[in-house]
Order: sequence, then C-alpha cells, then structure tokens
Amino acid sequence: MDRQNPFEEIDRLFDRISSEFTEFEPVTGVSGSVAVDVADTGDAFEVTADLPGYASDDIDVTLPDPQTVRIDATQGTTAETEDDDRQYLRQERTHRSKSRTVPLPNRVQKESTEASHDNGVLTVRLPKQEAGDATDIPVR
Repeated sequence: MDRQNPFEEIDRLFDRISSEFTEFEPVTGVSGSVAVDVADTGDAFEVTADLPGYASDDIDVTLPDPQTVRIDATQGTTAETEDDDRQYLRQERTHRSKSRTVPLPNRVQKESTEASHDNGVLTVRLPKQEAGDATDIPVR
C-alpha cells in the first residue's frame, strides 16, 4: 500500500496562499523602506509617506511612468555640512536614505501632480488620467 505524506497537502495550500501575495511589497521594518498609505479619492490617488527627520529638500518624488510614483529621501550628517574645527568623539548620526516605488492601479496626469511635506509626513496628490485623455494613433 502506498502511503501519502500528510504534510504535502498543507505545503500545497501554503504555496497557493503565498502566491496570492507576491504582488505586495514589504511594508515596514525593512531598512531603507518607506511606509506608505495609498488612498483613492475618486478623482485622484493620494500617497502619504512617513519621513520623520527629513527636510523637504532631502526628498525627491518622481513619476518614472504614468502608473508609478517613486519616493527617495536622502540625508547627510551635520558634520558633512558644517565647516568648523569640530573633532567628534562619537558620531552615530550618519548618512541615511530611504526609497519606495509604489505602483498605482491607473494612469495619472504627470502635469497636475502635487507634493507637500509637513511635520515629517509627505503627501503626494496624483490626479487620475481621464479615459478621454488617450492619444489616437492612426493606422495606415
């Protein structure tokens, strides 16, 4: 008589469940990652990201394509920017950077995108592209 491994069915079930979550990116706790919320407000997407300790000049928001927003934040130490005769006995605050690429479910209007940074929270408003904004391509 051929006996089956009782755990094979459980392994197959876990494989099926984990394959459903492959499109999601790691959230928090990952070094260098930015935690984000993405909301659909009807006419736009609103991406909110926590970037405590970063100034507005340290943050870059780009749209690599009409369905993707990328957030990069880079900050150097104060020792790199100050020009004095200071000799550090201990220096733990060093260069740090975070980034996150967020896929969006629909295309957005690049020209109308706005970003603001207040109290360590970045908010990016991405107006959706209207269905009529498509470009007609003549076929010869």
